[in-house]
Amino acid sequence: AINKIILPNLICDELIEVAQSHKIKINYYNIDNKLNYNMKEIEELAVDKNNIIVFVNYFGFECDHIISEKLKNNFIIEDNAHILRNPKNSKIKTLVDFSFTSSRKLLPVLSGAEIQSSKYDVKLKQTTRLPNFGEIKYSLRGLKSSRGGTSKLGHLSSNVNFDVSSIDIFSKNIINNYNFIYNDIKNKRRSNFIFWENYLANQNITFMKKIANNLDICPYAFPCYVDNEKQRDKWIMWGEKRNITIISWPKYHKETLNYVPNNFLKRILLFPVNHQFDLYEIIR
Repeated sequence: AINKIILPNLICDELIEVAQSHKIKINYYNIDNKLNYNMKEIEELAVDKNNIIVFVNYFGFECDHIISEKLKNNFIIEDNAHILRNPKNSKIKTLVDFSFTSSRKLLPVLSGAEIQSSKYDVKLKQTTRLPNFGEIKYSLRGLKSSRGGTSKLGHLSSNVNFDVSSIDIFSKNIINNYNFIYNDIKNKRRSNFIFWENYLANQNITFMKKIANNLDICPYAFPCYVDNEKQRDKWIMWGEKRNITIISWPKYHKETLNYVPNNFLKRILLFPVNHQFDLYEIIR
Protein backbone atom coordinates (compact mmCIF):
# COMPACT_ATOMS: atom_id res chain seq x y z
CA ALA A 1 0.00 0.00 0.00
CA ILE A 2 1.06 3.59 -0.63
CA ASN A 3 2.12 5.43 2.54
CA LYS A 4 1.69 8.95 1.20
CA ILE A 5 2.18 11.25 -1.77
CA ILE A 6 4.94 13.87 -1.57
CA LEU A 7 4.25 17.01 -3.59
CA PRO A 8 5.91 20.40 -4.08
CA ASN A 9 4.11 23.24 -2.29
CA LEU A 10 3.82 25.00 -5.64
CA ILE A 11 1.08 22.84 -7.14
CA CYS A 12 -2.41 23.16 -8.62
CA ASP A 13 -5.43 21.70 -6.89
CA GLU A 14 -6.12 18.70 -9.15
CA LEU A 15 -3.53 16.34 -7.67
CA ILE A 16 -4.68 17.11 -4.14
CA GLU A 17 -8.28 16.23 -4.95
CA VAL A 18 -7.27 12.96 -6.58
CA ALA A 19 -5.06 12.03 -3.60
CA GLN A 20 -7.84 12.88 -1.16
CA SER A 21 -10.36 10.81 -3.11
CA HIS A 22 -8.08 7.79 -2.64
CA LYS A 23 -7.47 8.67 1.03
CA ILE A 24 -3.73 9.11 0.47
CA LYS A 25 -1.90 11.26 3.00
CA ILE A 26 -0.17 14.32 1.48
CA ASN A 27 3.19 15.80 2.45
CA TYR A 28 4.78 18.85 0.84
CA TYR A 29 8.33 19.92 0.09
CA ASN A 30 9.38 23.52 -0.52
CA ILE A 31 10.07 25.21 -3.84
CA ASP A 32 12.35 28.25 -3.95
CA ASN A 33 12.07 31.37 -6.08
CA LYS A 34 14.08 29.79 -8.92
CA LEU A 35 11.77 26.76 -8.93
CA ASN A 36 14.35 24.47 -7.31
CA TYR A 37 13.97 22.06 -4.40
CA ASN A 38 16.14 20.57 -1.66
CA MET A 39 16.63 16.83 -2.18
CA LYS A 40 17.52 16.33 1.49
CA GLU A 41 14.08 17.59 2.49
CA ILE A 42 12.43 15.09 0.13
CA GLU A 43 14.62 12.26 1.45
CA GLU A 44 13.49 13.01 4.99
CA LEU A 45 9.82 13.00 3.97
CA ALA A 46 10.27 9.68 2.16
CA VAL A 47 12.25 7.86 4.84
CA ASP A 48 9.44 5.32 5.41
CA LYS A 49 9.54 4.18 1.72
CA ASN A 50 6.69 3.13 -0.59
CA ASN A 51 5.58 6.70 -1.27
CA ILE A 52 4.60 8.51 -4.45
CA ILE A 53 6.99 11.42 -5.07
CA VAL A 54 6.09 14.00 -7.70
CA PHE A 55 8.62 16.29 -9.37
CA VAL A 56 7.29 19.12 -11.53
CA ASN A 57 8.99 20.67 -14.55
CA TYR A 58 7.48 24.13 -14.31
CA PHE A 59 6.57 26.36 -17.26
CA GLY A 60 8.46 24.38 -19.93
CA PHE A 61 11.78 24.26 -18.06
CA GLU A 62 12.77 20.63 -17.96
CA CYS A 63 15.12 19.78 -15.11
CA ASP A 64 17.66 16.99 -14.90
CA HIS A 65 16.35 15.48 -11.70
CA ILE A 66 19.12 13.64 -9.89
CA ILE A 67 17.13 10.98 -8.09
CA SER A 68 18.76 10.06 -4.80
CA GLU A 69 19.50 6.42 -4.03
CA LYS A 70 17.52 6.94 -0.83
CA LEU A 71 14.36 7.25 -2.94
CA LYS A 72 14.74 3.96 -4.81
CA ASN A 73 11.92 2.22 -2.90
CA ASN A 74 9.37 4.85 -3.89
CA PHE A 75 7.32 5.60 -7.00
CA ILE A 76 8.76 8.64 -8.81
CA ILE A 77 6.46 10.65 -11.08
CA GLU A 78 7.57 13.51 -13.31
CA ASP A 79 4.90 16.09 -14.13
CA ASN A 80 5.59 17.46 -17.63
CA ALA A 81 2.19 19.10 -18.14
CA HIS A 82 3.97 22.34 -19.16
CA ILE A 83 6.39 20.59 -21.52
CA LEU A 84 5.85 20.36 -25.27
CA ARG A 85 7.64 17.15 -26.19
CA ASN A 86 9.80 17.14 -29.29
CA PRO A 87 8.33 14.32 -31.42
CA LYS A 88 11.80 13.51 -32.75
CA ASN A 89 12.97 12.71 -29.24
CA SER A 90 11.43 9.35 -28.36
CA LYS A 91 13.86 8.58 -25.55
CA ILE A 92 12.15 7.47 -22.34
CA LYS A 93 13.64 8.72 -19.11
CA THR A 94 15.00 5.96 -16.93
CA LEU A 95 15.33 7.88 -13.65
CA VAL A 96 11.61 8.14 -12.98
CA ASP A 97 8.87 5.52 -12.88
CA PHE A 98 6.28 7.57 -14.78
CA SER A 99 6.34 10.77 -16.83
CA PHE A 100 3.28 12.48 -18.28
CA THR A 101 2.48 15.44 -20.52
CA SER A 102 -0.70 17.43 -21.22
CA SER A 103 -1.32 18.28 -24.88
CA ARG A 104 -4.03 20.87 -24.27
CA LYS A 105 -1.62 23.12 -22.35
CA LEU A 106 0.26 24.09 -25.51
CA LEU A 107 -1.66 22.75 -28.51
CA PRO A 108 -5.16 23.72 -29.79
CA VAL A 109 -6.89 20.59 -28.48
CA LEU A 110 -9.48 19.96 -25.78
CA SER A 111 -7.92 16.85 -24.25
CA GLY A 112 -5.10 14.39 -24.71
CA ALA A 113 -1.98 13.46 -22.82
CA GLU A 114 0.95 11.09 -23.03
CA ILE A 115 2.35 8.87 -20.31
CA GLN A 116 5.69 7.08 -20.45
CA SER A 117 7.44 4.60 -18.22
CA SER A 118 10.76 2.82 -18.40
CA LYS A 119 9.65 0.17 -15.88
CA TYR A 120 5.96 -0.49 -16.43
CA ASP A 121 3.67 -1.32 -19.32
CA VAL A 122 1.45 1.75 -19.72
CA LYS A 123 -0.06 0.96 -23.09
CA LEU A 124 -3.75 1.73 -22.77
CA LYS A 125 -6.52 0.87 -25.16
CA GLN A 126 -7.48 4.32 -26.38
CA THR A 127 -11.15 5.16 -26.86
CA THR A 128 -12.84 8.35 -28.05
CA ARG A 129 -15.78 10.33 -26.75
CA LEU A 130 -17.45 13.71 -27.11
CA PRO A 131 -15.79 16.60 -25.23
CA ASN A 132 -17.23 17.43 -21.83
CA PHE A 133 -18.32 20.82 -20.52
CA GLY A 134 -15.13 21.44 -18.54
CA GLU A 135 -12.95 20.93 -21.62
CA ILE A 136 -15.04 23.32 -23.70
CA LYS A 137 -14.81 25.95 -20.94
CA TYR A 138 -11.04 25.47 -20.80
CA SER A 139 -10.74 25.98 -24.58
CA LEU A 140 -12.54 29.34 -24.24
CA ARG A 141 -10.38 30.57 -21.34
CA GLY A 142 -8.68 33.18 -23.51
CA LEU A 143 -12.06 34.79 -24.24
CA LYS A 144 -12.94 35.32 -20.58
CA SER A 145 -12.94 39.07 -19.96
CA SER A 146 -12.15 38.87 -16.24
CA ARG A 147 -10.18 36.11 -14.56
CA GLY A 148 -10.25 37.47 -11.02
CA GLY A 149 -6.52 36.97 -10.72
CA THR A 150 -6.62 33.19 -10.86
CA SER A 151 -6.88 30.39 -13.40
CA LYS A 152 -10.26 28.81 -12.69
CA LEU A 153 -11.60 27.27 -15.89
CA GLY A 154 -11.95 23.78 -17.19
CA HIS A 155 -10.55 21.58 -14.42
CA LEU A 156 -11.76 17.98 -14.50
CA SER A 157 -10.83 17.25 -10.91
CA SER A 158 -14.46 17.16 -9.79
CA ASN A 159 -14.64 13.82 -11.59
CA VAL A 160 -11.80 11.86 -10.02
CA ASN A 161 -12.82 8.65 -11.81
CA PHE A 162 -12.42 10.23 -15.24
CA ASP A 163 -11.33 7.69 -17.87
CA VAL A 164 -7.68 8.55 -18.53
CA SER A 165 -7.56 6.37 -21.65
CA SER A 166 -10.30 8.38 -23.35
CA ILE A 167 -9.61 11.36 -25.63
CA ASP A 168 -12.32 13.48 -27.21
CA ILE A 169 -12.89 12.76 -30.87
CA PHE A 170 -12.07 16.30 -32.08
CA SER A 171 -8.71 16.39 -30.33
CA LYS A 172 -7.78 12.96 -31.63
CA ASN A 173 -8.44 14.06 -35.21
CA ILE A 174 -6.37 17.22 -34.75
CA ILE A 175 -3.42 15.36 -33.21
CA ASN A 176 -3.50 12.63 -35.87
CA ASN A 177 -4.00 14.85 -38.92
CA TYR A 178 -2.43 18.24 -38.20
CA ASN A 179 1.29 18.71 -38.75
CA PHE A 180 2.58 20.51 -35.65
CA ILE A 181 6.06 21.77 -36.45
CA TYR A 182 7.84 21.62 -33.12
CA ASN A 183 10.68 24.02 -33.96
CA ASP A 184 8.31 26.67 -35.29
CA ILE A 185 6.24 26.52 -32.10
CA LYS A 186 9.33 26.54 -29.88
CA ASN A 187 10.97 29.46 -31.70
CA LYS A 188 7.85 31.63 -31.57
CA ARG A 189 7.33 30.95 -27.88
CA ARG A 190 10.99 31.71 -27.18
CA SER A 191 10.70 34.98 -29.09
CA ASN A 192 7.67 36.00 -27.02
CA PHE A 193 9.47 34.98 -23.82
CA ILE A 194 12.40 37.23 -24.71
CA PHE A 195 9.93 40.04 -25.46
CA TRP A 196 8.74 39.94 -21.83
CA GLU A 197 12.33 39.82 -20.56
CA ASN A 198 13.00 43.10 -22.35
CA TYR A 199 9.63 44.75 -21.78
CA LEU A 200 9.57 44.05 -18.03
CA ALA A 201 13.27 44.63 -17.41
CA ASN A 202 12.80 48.00 -15.68
CA GLN A 203 9.68 47.06 -13.75
CA ASN A 204 9.58 46.01 -10.12
CA ILE A 205 9.24 42.36 -11.12
CA THR A 206 11.48 39.39 -10.30
CA PHE A 207 12.07 36.91 -13.11
CA MET A 208 12.09 33.24 -12.16
CA LYS A 209 13.70 31.69 -15.25
CA LYS A 210 15.81 32.61 -18.28
CA ILE A 211 16.14 30.76 -21.57
CA ALA A 212 19.24 32.31 -23.16
CA ASN A 213 21.59 29.51 -22.11
CA ASN A 214 19.36 26.62 -23.16
CA LEU A 215 18.22 26.48 -26.77
CA ASP A 216 16.07 23.39 -26.10
CA ILE A 217 13.59 25.20 -23.84
CA CYS A 218 10.09 25.64 -25.27
CA PRO A 219 8.49 27.90 -22.62
CA TYR A 220 4.91 27.43 -21.48
CA ALA A 221 4.75 30.97 -20.06
CA PHE A 222 6.94 33.76 -18.71
CA PRO A 223 7.07 33.19 -14.91
CA CYS A 224 7.81 36.01 -12.50
CA TYR A 225 6.62 37.39 -9.18
CA VAL A 226 5.87 40.78 -7.66
CA ASP A 227 6.32 42.27 -4.18
CA ASN A 228 2.71 42.46 -3.09
CA GLU A 229 -0.89 41.75 -4.02
CA LYS A 230 -1.45 45.31 -5.19
CA GLN A 231 1.28 44.91 -7.81
CA ARG A 232 -0.14 41.53 -8.80
CA ASP A 233 -3.61 42.95 -9.35
CA LYS A 234 -2.17 45.95 -11.21
CA TRP A 235 -0.52 43.74 -13.84
CA ILE A 236 -3.60 41.54 -14.24
CA MET A 237 -5.68 44.67 -14.92
CA TRP A 238 -2.98 46.00 -17.25
CA GLY A 239 -3.35 42.81 -19.29
CA GLU A 240 -7.15 42.91 -19.30
CA LYS A 241 -7.13 46.43 -20.76
CA ARG A 242 -4.96 45.15 -23.62
CA ASN A 243 -6.76 41.81 -24.07
CA ILE A 244 -3.68 39.97 -22.76
CA THR A 245 -4.35 37.14 -20.31
CA ILE A 246 -1.94 37.44 -17.38
CA ILE A 247 -2.74 35.01 -14.60
CA SER A 248 -1.91 34.55 -10.96
CA TRP A 249 -0.66 30.97 -10.64
CA PRO A 250 -1.40 28.41 -9.32
CA LYS A 251 -4.93 27.79 -8.16
CA TYR A 252 -4.05 26.34 -4.77
CA HIS A 253 -6.18 23.80 -2.98
CA LYS A 254 -7.24 25.12 0.44
CA GLU A 255 -5.35 22.22 2.07
CA THR A 256 -2.12 23.19 0.28
CA LEU A 257 -2.35 26.77 1.52
CA ASN A 258 -1.45 25.54 5.01
CA TYR A 259 2.02 24.72 3.63
CA VAL A 260 2.53 27.82 1.49
CA PRO A 261 4.44 30.63 3.24
CA ASN A 262 3.31 34.20 2.72
CA ASN A 263 6.02 34.97 0.17
CA PHE A 264 6.56 34.90 -3.59
CA LEU A 265 4.59 31.63 -3.85
CA LYS A 266 1.39 33.67 -3.49
CA ARG A 267 2.45 36.37 -5.95
CA ILE A 268 3.51 34.46 -9.07
CA LEU A 269 2.36 35.86 -12.40
CA LEU A 270 2.43 34.10 -15.76
CA PHE A 271 2.72 36.32 -18.82
CA PRO A 272 1.60 34.56 -22.05
CA VAL A 273 4.05 33.45 -24.75
CA ASN A 274 1.53 31.67 -26.98
CA HIS A 275 2.95 30.81 -30.38
CA GLN A 276 -0.29 31.81 -32.13
CA PHE A 277 0.64 35.52 -31.87
CA ASP A 278 3.63 37.82 -32.02
CA LEU A 279 3.94 40.09 -28.98
CA TYR A 280 6.16 42.47 -30.93
CA GLU A 281 3.14 43.19 -33.14
CA ILE A 282 0.62 43.49 -30.28
CA ILE A 283 2.50 45.66 -27.77
CA ARG A 284 4.39 48.68 -29.04
